[in-house]
Amino acid sequence: MSATPAEVDAALTYLEADVYEFRSGYERARVARRLAGMDMSAEQQARARRYVLDVVDGRKHCEQRAVGQLAHAVADNPTRAALRARLHADDVHIARRAVRTLSRVRRPALSEADAAVARALVLADAELTPWLPPNVDRLARWLWTADWENELRALTSHHGTQRASAKKIVESIDRRRAAKRPDP
Repeated sequence: MSATPAEVDAALTYLEADVYEFRSGYERARVARRLAGMDMSAEQQARARRYVLDVVDGRKHCEQRAVGQLAHAVADNPTRAALRARLHADDVHIARRAVRTLSRVRRPALSEADAAVARALVLADAELTPWLPPNVDRLARWLWTADWENELRALTSHHGTQRASAKKIVESIDRRRAAKRPDP
């Protein structure tokens, strides 16, 4: 979508102001999604990357899917590295936002340590509700490997603190697999 540089600057200024009033969260998400589809200069992309990192750090506010779309549009290698570093943050909220944002970015280049931390976060998030939330299900599918499947299946066979979470994730994957199989 083409927009004038002034329109892109106005959208970035609005997001950076982090206005907090009635329905402003919806408006920020709408602006971030539209901004993701606009042509931006190098300076504007740098501002958008700073905004994405500010949201992940909790200094600014935006709906997670919208900031993920913006991150997808503007992420560069230093931004990916910064997001991967935030996976290891002591604050679980920052780590959670980082994994959700990284899942939207092209070629996040997760190391084994990064993937292990992300999987632990997904397992912990699956524990928070009696059902598997859709965003946690999506992250589990994004991080899915045969090794993690074996680990989760092992967790479901023994009583422990992570058994219920692992069972929810495995059951979700099994349902998806069964839905893809044709009837005999």
